[in-house]
Amino acid sequence: MKLNIKVVFLIITISSLLGLIYNYFSSSGIPIIADEKKLQWAEDSLLNSTYEKNFQKTDTLDITRKEDVIENLNSSLDKNRKKENKTADKNKLSSEPEKKEEKELSEPAAIHLKQAYNLYQQNVLFIDAREPVDYHYAHIKNAINIPFDHFDEYKHLLNSIDKNRTIVTYCAGTDCDLSKLLGNMLFEMGYKKVYIFFGGWTEWLEANYPTEKENQIEE
Repeated sequence: MKLNIKVVFLIITISSLLGLIYNYFSSSGIPIIADEKKLQWAEDSLLNSTYEKNFQKTDTLDITRKEDVIENLNSSLDKNRKKENKTADKNKLSSEPEKKEEKELSEPAAIHLKQAYNLYQQNVLFIDAREPVDYHYAHIKNAINIPFDHFDEYKHLLNSIDKNRTIVTYCAGTDCDLSKLLGNMLFEMGYKKVYIFFGGWTEWLEANYPTEKENQIEE
């Protein structure tokens, strides 16, 4: 019995059309073209450190006013000490010291180089989403490696990471989506303080920020 190619082609075409129609009207249907999820950018006020704010205030002053700058800084330090002492006294009187907690995000937020470095100085956890071979060659100092393409093999590393901890994911750079994909996955798993370092490894390296590679640390 010979197969009629036209009949077979017709059956395949009809089956495909029926499948597309069912997928379109089904509540659990899968979108044929995935919607690109746009990243929201974190606000500077959320990530800027106190040191950076003070530096910005004095950075544009004339160098000839060096004594005035030092005097102003000393005055500010004295005021800050007084405020800290008052705060400490209030805390002693309170049975439960007030704690400032970072708000959870509605979705992972993108951060630029300066914000990433500010978070790094605060000992925030950085996760490298690149391939293990790239991570072992060189990576941001103290970062751990959870490659997105091998997530199942490395996801056990998350067992020791508290879901309230702030996390920064990164990959090669602006042309790499691995950090975004990993960040979204972590967010869906319950990590609600996830930032995505958009510039990634390329910008970090160009800025000469701390890196390390295979037992050799570069300051």
